[in-house]
Amino acid sequence: MLRFGFSAIIVSARCPWGLSSAAERTVHIREVTGSNPVAPTILLADWQTRTILLHEVLAMKVTILGKYSPFPPVGGACLSYWVESEGTGILVDCGPGALAKFQEYVGPLSKIDVVILSHLHFDHIGDALVLRYAAAAAPRDSRLLSKVTVYAPNEPEQEFSYLNYKEAMSVVPVAPGDSISLGGIKVDFFLGNHPLRSHAMRFEDESGIFAYSGDSTPCQDLIDAASGADLFLCEAAGTEAEKAMIEAAHCTGKQAGMVAKEAGAKRLLLTHLWPFTDESLLKKECAEVFPNVEIAREGASYEVGS
Repeated sequence: MLRFGFSAIIVSARCPWGLSSAAERTVHIREVTGSNPVAPTILLADWQTRTILLHEVLAMKVTILGKYSPFPPVGGACLSYWVESEGTGILVDCGPGALAKFQEYVGPLSKIDVVILSHLHFDHIGDALVLRYAAAAAPRDSRLLSKVTVYAPNEPEQEFSYLNYKEAMSVVPVAPGDSISLGGIKVDFFLGNHPLRSHAMRFEDESGIFAYSGDSTPCQDLIDAASGADLFLCEAAGTEAEKAMIEAAHCTGKQAGMVAKEAGAKRLLLTHLWPFTDESLLKKECAEVFPNVEIAREGASYEVGS
């Protein structure tokens, strides 16, 4: 989806109709003396015009590469998502199977130069360890990436150390309260409630807000991360009948809905699914408290601001 915002009046001139092919285009609108029209009138003739700069804003998009935990089923992958906006791409989590799915759904691995890991459990980082080798092998083939920067919690120390590899991969520690800017995307980090330090994240650009839970039980930081989000991707590791087995570390589907409702999120996607879960029941229980919910689909792309 394209979203247009009027950025500036550039010049007044007599100009014929025309559009450039650049992302920032000019269109010509009729000058209306003594009025202030809400929307411009596009001219198709050689009238006195004002040239207005239109900035073409592409909506942030999230592609689901993997949604399963703690292991993938046949044909599936563990947790991984591709977030892209205005030419910037970020790989968020990189669980087992993610790189194969990336090449299937997005393109060559050369598109990846930034990875953000919510935490360092292996269902979220397994393929990051082989991504190191792909980056190191880049001189052999242009379809491979040459240098990757990873943002991740710095604990456990041993797992964190794996993410520095030769000249191919470097890791930058991040902590709750940190904020980074990648292209036109601002990323804020929040502390989830999980046995291992895990970050919820909030991605924001001109088109909207995308929030991701990482791994967490319901908590205030998770609500804050998802506050007012256009799209909230939240873990849902089990149904209410399975709550006792997961409640120390994860949300049920219904709890994910409760967090989304409390946060005032607009749409909810459920991820981090047990491979044998009853997805229809998981969604039904969530919809009892938050109706605008879907189960994330591997290979599907979701526009954040739509």
